[in-house]
Amino acid sequence: MVGRNNDRIVTIAFIIILVIAICAYVYVSIPKSQENIAEKPSQPTYALTIKCGNTTKSYTLDEIRNMPSVSGYGGYVKKSNVTIGPDLYKGVSVKYLLQNLSLPENYSIAVIASDGYAKNFSFDVINGNVEIYNESGSYIGVGNVTMILAYEKNGNPLSEDEGGPLRIAFVSDNNYLTSSSLWIKNVVSIDVKSG
Repeated sequence: MVGRNNDRIVTIAFIIILVIAICAYVYVSIPKSQENIAEKPSQPTYALTIKCGNTTKSYTLDEIRNMPSVSGYGGYVKKSNVTIGPDLYKGVSVKYLLQNLSLPENYSIAVIASDGYAKNFSFDVINGNVEIYNESGSYIGVGNVTMILAYEKNGNPLSEDEGGPLRIAFVSDNNYLTSSSLWIKNVVSIDVKSG
């Protein structure tokens, strides 16, 4: 009887030690990065920054997609007179993006791409008063189009090759084309300038 009791005590002690060892192993094996995830929320990835004076606003791509959208047909004429489009673009009006800022009178903007390329746009261009062309690339005159920050082309997100995720486009309901020099790919920033 005494031998059996000793065997039981040894077996119970062994099981307890084994359970403690397994618990210790599991605790030590938990990746530290998972513990830190709960402590530090991840920073959002901003797709666009707008600067106006001392004000800077940054937006994620989801925030831009949730803004009131504008859809229209647009395309461009290259210097070689090759035409691209018209295609159906969807995005946010540049005027809408700027409306809640303290804008100077007769402002202009600099649109900056991810590679550092920058292009200035006058107040008239921002308001859509640009030279327009028909689908054959023939000059029509100065027309009224809408300058948008596009994120979709023909119902699909803009690929990087198409200038995505965000690009400047000029659209209308009339299939107008504009100069290719106005269309900026891979937009990451808009700076508002006085005059």
